[in-house]
Amino acid sequence: MDTLKTFTDKRGSLTIVEEGREVPFEIRRVYWIHSVPEGEERGKHSNTVSSEYVIAVNGSVEITLEDCNGRRTYLLDSKEKGLLIPPDTWDEIRNFSPDAILLVLASHSYDESTYINSYEEFLQHIGK
Repeated sequence: MDTLKTFTDKRGSLTIVEEGREVPFEIRRVYWIHSVPEGEERGKHSNTVSSEYVIAVNGSVEITLEDCNGRRTYLLDSKEKGLLIPPDTWDEIRNFSPDAILLVLASHSYDESTYINSYEEFLQHIGK
């Protein structure tokens, strides 16, 4: 997880994310997840080609990532934290605070054929 550069003065704060620095890919798609009802989860899939960089620009969310190196859970609870989700990584997004807004910067346009939506298929895909 990255701590994003933030500049603060009497006018407020400005936080920076730059393509080629924190985001190691050309940004092709931007979307945000919000208004998630209590107890609901998002993600639960892997993408075989697309990378994503996620930032909780409001509120907080918990993200569990799994790849061939194991599972790790991250709490995005500050607009100054960013998390890279590389291809071939299973993600589970849960525990959205009521005010959570999760900004997603993606390396590719949406293509349903690049998603693995079955956990068992994902494990086979990464050789586990």
